[in-house]
Amino acid sequence: GGGFYISAFAIPALLSPYNKGQAALPAKTLQTQWQHLYDTGKRFFPSVAALTSSAYLYLAYNSPQAGNTRELYLVSALSSIAIVPYTLLTMMGNIKKIQTEIKAEEESLVLPRLRGDIVTWAKLNYGRAALQFVSFSVGIWAVLDGA
Repeated sequence: GGGFYISAFAIPALLSPYNKGQAALPAKTLQTQWQHLYDTGKRFFPSVAALTSSAYLYLAYNSPQAGNTRELYLVSALSSIAIVPYTLLTMMGNIKKIQTEIKAEEESLVLPRLRGDIVTWAKLNYGRAALQFVSFSVGIWAVLDGA
């Protein structure tokens, strides 16, 4: 849910003054705020995904052979940890663009591009949220299947 929250609520809040006709955050401030969100998530979400994936692997290992429970737990484990390669393969180019967007250019040239890159990042981040949703949903399915 945290990844979904960031894309659905935190990023729009960062971008909202611009949408309401108010003065937009300066590019450097916007970049700094986004970087803080990204760094916080980078420290938290991979650890949670690894812990969750480990728990699902443990459950898969200890599940009886009968039924689909073991396979469902394996799908949950893989979906959970898949946020790491998804980030590296799908999002890293966009992340690097945001982190290096501000150069010696005019603010009026940088800001629209930076805002667009942050919007793109938020859309890509929904992919990570979807992986976590799949992990959770299939994990619940496994619990119900094994009951």
